[in-house]
Amino acid sequence: MKKLLFFCFFIQISSSLFAQNWTKYYGYGQQPYAAYCIQQYDNGYILLGNINNYTYGWIVKTDINGNELWDIKIGDGVHETIPSNIEQALDNGFILCGGTTLYSSTHFDPFIMKLNSCGDLEWCKILNYDSTSDWGETVKPTPDGGFVMVGEFYGNDPNDRVRLFKFDRSGELFWYKIYNRDSLIFSENVRSLYVDTTNFLITGSCYYPNWLMPYYIQTDTSGNETWRLVYGQHTGFFVGDAYASVRDIHGNYYSAGGSDVSPELLKFSGNGYEMMNVNLFPAATSGDAGTILALNDTNYIMVAGWAVGSAIYLCVLKTDTLGNIRKLTYLPNASVDIITSTAKTFDNKIIGIGTDFIGANSRIVLYKFNSDLQYDSVYSRHFTYDSLCPDTIVSHTFNPNCGELVGLKEPLTNPAIAALRVFPNPATQIITVEFPKYIVVKTGQSGFGSTTVFYHWESTTLEVYDPSGKMIFENEIIRAQKTLELNVLGWHSGMYYFRLVYNNQMVSGEKVVVE
Repeated sequence: MKKLLFFCFFIQISSSLFAQNWTKYYGYGQQPYAAYCIQQYDNGYILLGNINNYTYGWIVKTDINGNELWDIKIGDGVHETIPSNIEQALDNGFILCGGTTLYSSTHFDPFIMKLNSCGDLEWCKILNYDSTSDWGETVKPTPDGGFVMVGEFYGNDPNDRVRLFKFDRSGELFWYKIYNRDSLIFSENVRSLYVDTTNFLITGSCYYPNWLMPYYIQTDTSGNETWRLVYGQHTGFFVGDAYASVRDIHGNYYSAGGSDVSPELLKFSGNGYEMMNVNLFPAATSGDAGTILALNDTNYIMVAGWAVGSAIYLCVLKTDTLGNIRKLTYLPNASVDIITSTAKTFDNKIIGIGTDFIGANSRIVLYKFNSDLQYDSVYSRHFTYDSLCPDTIVSHTFNPNCGELVGLKEPLTNPAIAALRVFPNPATQIITVEFPKYIVVKTGQSGFGSTTVFYHWESTTLEVYDPSGKMIFENEIIRAQKTLELNVLGWHSGMYYFRLVYNNQMVSGEKVVVE
């Protein structure tokens, strides 16, 4: 089971203090584990986790006061289905991802799933890559109505570790990118994906070369890498991890993580230059900060857990842009895993979700704070929920019939299917040009480069050059066209070069002798 962090906290409190808190619980006795939380279009909350020892993904809808309205279980009750992230799509439905053993009893496959605003399944894809346990870590909606998902892959090829997938709104895979790494990096981990209108940022960690360090990859909205950063290699030695990042109004990034001794706030520029890292609790002997969100232009909300000797603490805190803690509220649960997700509400309040352990049992816990990190009060005014649904949503369970995406490895292990073919060679009269099944584009060096596999495209351009280097033929080739025949009877004898061009870049070529 893959989780954000794995340490538990034991904080003793009085029953009178406990009764004052805005704290809600879900799923006691059903072994639930928390993953993610968001606010929905109607101001209710969506909680994501799993239940019954990971055999069901679990979505819980609550009202604004945390009272459960309905829930959905996803899976067959036998195989593990573990979602890691859920977001509201542009159509007010849901997009979620994670890992599942629905199609295999030996390993996890990444999945991506789209539900409508009523919780009905619209489509689902399972990415069958190989026999290793791979994972869909974070999925986000994109401005074009599609979705982008980042995942971890554990195949034998070390360049397979970090991948970004682009799906359209109907679940069709458009492309995926593999971000290769240099010889000093290994064991990359993907933690989260930040998306805005201009860039994507992958946050994670890697060993560089022998120490665990924060690891970031920024791309444009087409997934093309703009820079990478192994945090600490330029401004000083830094050992630790990073879990989540946000961007400020100036284009700089703030990231939550931990050094080898304490929760940390890290800052770096939109160009990938290290700017600041702040040890939030200098007296700590271990700890991490697992979430971060921007409260406003000058303040960030984080959840941190840390230890001082044998004493262990868990809190939600507000920090300014310099890492100064402006407000700190300890979380009062007797035994709670670190909060895995936080979200800001429409009225500038904060919710956070975690897992509360009570002996051998567990339950999901939901907190809510105002902007001063005081426990929120209960709303008395009326809110209308699920207004986009014609009927009342009824709690239910479904086993998704996912379309399995196979052949993800094929374009990489069988280069011939991604190559232009021209035959016969040599030729005397008729040449047949056969266009590739996939387009594979490699950029950068053998180290910090990337490989992109395109599954859908509108058109490419076929160019033919004569022996003197002059272009003698150019034609647009639509995606549906598989072959093209050319009559070369009048061509001069010699070597001709055929090029297939996509996005102003040659993606495949072939030399042919005309006699």
